[in-house]
Amino acid sequence: MLKNKQGSSEYLPVQWRLVWFRSLCPEGIIETEIIHLDLDKETEEEVYVWNSEKKRSEKVTKTGRGLAIVRATVRDGKGGVATGTKMEKAASFPDFLEKSETGAIGRALAALGYGTQFAGLDFNEEHRIVDSPVERPAAPLSENGYTGNGGTSLSAVRPNGTATPAEDNPDTVATEQQLSSIRKMYERLGKAEPEQIATISYLGAKKLIQQLTAEYRETRQKAS
Repeated sequence: MLKNKQGSSEYLPVQWRLVWFRSLCPEGIIETEIIHLDLDKETEEEVYVWNSEKKRSEKVTKTGRGLAIVRATVRDGKGGVATGTKMEKAASFPDFLEKSETGAIGRALAALGYGTQFAGLDFNEEHRIVDSPVERPAAPLSENGYTGNGGTSLSAVRPNGTATPAEDNPDTVATEQQLSSIRKMYERLGKAEPEQIATISYLGAKKLIQQLTAEYRETRQKAS
């Protein structure tokens, strides 16, 4: 059991997995990629809130606009590689984008053994774990192409680190999910969509999404 402010738990928070990983793998790399982002998606989540008049918790339905799916790839610098994918919605967390990134990193670290003995709940959506978004060490942009289904599963990358066709071919065109995310981001930022957006490459779209996401986060921080 692990001690915390609430007593004890079998769950190892992501920030401590990061400390563990960095202490053993100083040459390790953590890369994240937004594989789906919809800022206008209407989402719902059932939660319990305290009713001070009735002095009891009551179930209510929260709503929010926004949904994100992030994939994290962790390389330990010793040949070990794993990925984790996580979806979060605005109804569950106001900072759903950061939360999905934290969750994806936590799952990838668990796949490499950092917190595995404590991380059973990471892969169980029935009881949600509340991890505050954590700052991750800076890392080079990932060159991994997304070829999965965008769900919340975790899978291991091939041990030899060989590239998929999407990674290997710079002429691979952007996916519909990428283009949709880009258009939503331009709309939310109040910017005109570039004319050549329909012909952008997969890797170009990936880097553009990262750039637009950074701008979106900056505008949110200024607004708050």
